[in-house]
Amino acid sequence: MNTLLASLPETEYQALARHLQLISLQKGQVLFRAGEVPSQVYYPIGAIVSGMLDSGDGQPIETFMLGKTCMVGIAALGQPSFYLARVRSSGLAYRMSMEAFLRVRSECPTYIQGAHAATNRMLMQLSQSIVCSKRHSVEQQLIRWMLITLDRTLDSHIHITHQELSEILGFRREAITMNLGKMTDRGDIHVRRGVVEILSREALEERSCTCYWIGQQQLRPAFQQLVGFA
Repeated sequence: MNTLLASLPETEYQALARHLQLISLQKGQVLFRAGEVPSQVYYPIGAIVSGMLDSGDGQPIETFMLGKTCMVGIAALGQPSFYLARVRSSGLAYRMSMEAFLRVRSECPTYIQGAHAATNRMLMQLSQSIVCSKRHSVEQQLIRWMLITLDRTLDSHIHITHQELSEILGFRREAITMNLGKMTDRGDIHVRRGVVEILSREALEERSCTCYWIGQQQLRPAFQQLVGFA
């Protein structure tokens, strides 16, 4: 279940439930593009959605990930989106029209608090990604991305190619391959075609940059305060 929806009082959930449609999101699917006004709001359950910004050379770079604690499309609130939303990992999600969201929000104060918390978490991720890209090595940024992905999926197998990692992080494919090789040699991960298996999360955490831990410290209290989840 999407934890944002699960946190709602029964009366608010029922007000929203009649507008929700359970759908399957497929890897690579574009939900909306930067500059477009989203017509739908999405609540991931098993899917992960990447928020991607234009790097200036026409190749969008991932700056945040949205999973089952989040909603996708809320930041726009009927205005053009500042990011491209692309499905990173296939899975289920609930979908609701933006029109319905705007219509029922006044009836659901807890829901609005959760929506603000979700937007806050997204902006925190975006800010920390910018800092990380300026301060830390390819390996550290790669490790941070892996740890965040593990947090979203709770699965030690990440279905991703070297080329996709190159596009997500904005580094040359050769740099990605070299750093994955270093982690493999240490026994931290195992790489096969299209899959990175995490063998030792503890080892990755030891080598991670401070950006990952700062993000964890920022996101948890924000979520507890606004939504009430531990």
